[in-house]
Amino acid sequence: MNDMSTAEIAATTAPAKITARNVQVYYGATHAIKNVSVDILDKAVTAFIGPSGCGKSTFLRCINRMNDTISVCRVEGKIEIEGEDIYDRRVDPVQLRAKVGMVFQKPNPFPKSIYDNVAYGPKIHGLTRNKAELDEVVETSLKKAALWNEVKDRLASPGTGLSGGQQQRLCIARAIATHPEVLLMDEPCSALDPIATAQVEELIDELRSQFSVVIVTHSMQQAARVSQRTAMFHLGELVEIDATETIFTNPSHKKTQDYITGRYG
Repeated sequence: MNDMSTAEIAATTAPAKITARNVQVYYGATHAIKNVSVDILDKAVTAFIGPSGCGKSTFLRCINRMNDTISVCRVEGKIEIEGEDIYDRRVDPVQLRAKVGMVFQKPNPFPKSIYDNVAYGPKIHGLTRNKAELDEVVETSLKKAALWNEVKDRLASPGTGLSGGQQQRLCIARAIATHPEVLLMDEPCSALDPIATAQVEELIDELRSQFSVVIVTHSMQQAARVSQRTAMFHLGELVEIDATETIFTNPSHKKTQDYITGRYG
């Protein structure tokens, strides 16, 4: 379990990077998220845990408006990133998603070269002025994703030719290439073997020095290893959020206690 350093204890009193207030999500008549209010801190990993179907991925997708792509989905309430209401109609969801990177459960590299996978976001968002700048962003992103040394001699090869763990790290490099402020990860290790999982977890721990990271995980061990704060969801409600160590050793709610001791889930 991650012991909280002095810096992390200070971070828990730092201003929130993301604030959500009274968030409700409906899929047609189904009330999937019920009145969730939460503060998510910068430069820290926040884990969302809870049984399958409890709303943790649905809430995660609210933070970069991925639910906008589902016609029957309706989101109410307020979510702000550094004080900006991301659901304000003047906010362009495409620009928002450059600021809020996302890594999915199954590695999903584009059917392009390793280089073009990482260069794609900076290109479409006009973040680089020339090839030299783009080369630098690609190299820096792959280094941050702990993949550069493995792929630097085959950047023109297809991303889909990499191993599962390498593909997931490529997707992380792609997500951070647009210099996001927030990195969302939806079960990023569930399709990976234990060695690749350990590599991605190590990477998550390194990335938190630069980003606000939010991870949905089914693995309580993973939440304990990589996060500083943990939020417990149950039936669309946020049961509690606290320092990870507190959640796992002294939770406030019986539902959390029952979940982490394996009574349901």
